Amino acid sequence: MNSFNIITPTKLTVIVISIAFSFLSTLFSVPSFAAQEIILGDYIKTPAPTSPDESTSVSTNITENNDAVTTTENSQEVILADSLGVDEDWLWLKSGEFLIGNIEDLYDEKMAFDSDDLGDLKIKWKDISRINSRQLFTVRTIDGKIITGTIALEDGILIVSNNRLHKIPQDDLMTLIAGLESGANIWEGKVTFGANLSSGNTNKLEYNTNAELSRHTTASRIKTSYTAIIGETNNVQTDENHRFLATYDVYSDKDLFFRPLDFSFYRDPLQNINSRINVGMGIGYQFIDDGDQELEMNLGPSFLYTKYEYTDAQLNSSDESLAVSLTVDYEREIHDQIDFELSYKITATESETGGYLQNAKLNFDIELTDVLDFDISFFWDRVNNPQLDIDGIQLEKNDFRIAFGLGVSFN
Repeated sequence: MNSFNIITPTKLTVIVISIAFSFLSTLFSVPSFAAQEIILGDYIKTPAPTSPDESTSVSTNITENNDAVTTTENSQEVILADSLGVDEDWLWLKSGEFLIGNIEDLYDEKMAFDSDDLGDLKIKWKDISRINSRQLFTVRTIDGKIITGTIALEDGILIVSNNRLHKIPQDDLMTLIAGLESGANIWEGKVTFGANLSSGNTNKLEYNTNAELSRHTTASRIKTSYTAIIGETNNVQTDENHRFLATYDVYSDKDLFFRPLDFSFYRDPLQNINSRINVGMGIGYQFIDDGDQELEMNLGPSFLYTKYEYTDAQLNSSDESLAVSLTVDYEREIHDQIDFELSYKITATESETGGYLQNAKLNFDIELTDVLDFDISFFWDRVNNPQLDIDGIQLEKNDFRIAFGLGVSFN
């Protein structure tokens, strides 16, 4: 009994001391917010009212509270900037979604964003509510102003900070590029290759390749592409088609642009075209640009030169003439991973050099990974007044081709 009476107070003393220690540790310890979410009112500390009648003013403006990353309007939760790292950008969408990663550029009302978890994304500019970034950007407004600095977006106003603050309405932003307008950040490209091989009763080899390279700045755009389709059946060439395109555009405002250079080269010796060169210029206008689809047209004069692969004594080996060209480019996002592109061009020239020359390309771009795509392309070429073939028979007016390939993108 004596032993029991001695041990019992000892145990009680240990329990009381443990409870007191746990309570004091909880009371005086500083919580770590680096990897957790907290309520906005608990996070933003404000001085207590000096009198019972004085109300406490709490600012929820993210640009005024530099430590806060974002707020969610429904739950009023924030994540501390310490968890992001120095070089991370973040976006807060109007839907309430929050993204962490790197802003790359903004063209055609879509922001290219490299998400840490979701990879490369194209986000509609109108769907973005807030932005915070420590990067340096070059931005251009629709009235032609070019400004370099760090950016923050809130309440429909983009703030560009350098030696002063520049406030730009969100709808007045035309383009945005990460960094200065130099180096690799203004270039992007894609290379696609496809092949078809069969053997047995018929030995057939077909392959196609497509290479695209473009350069975007806040005031101009250069686009180049090369497409080749080669085919051989039983050691006899059945296809040889080459097309090179290059355009240079200078923006006047958000929708209007001047095209001082519109160059195309076409070769198809099986269609009696050794080389066809078309050089022109024009005025372009973007009729639709809402984030889901884009439509632009370009019209202007051009010079057409055609050299034939084979001729007889009664035909010229080459022709040249003035022409007028109209180009239509249309793009649409039909799914998160599928883009549709249509490019159509008609050139009106003299009947001796073909009359109306038309070509179109329809392309379905299916995204497999961040850098790998599967492409399905349809080509249509039409010459209103085609030439004669090597046997003196008039060629068909229309040519159709289809190509499949895997493409690798880079920027």
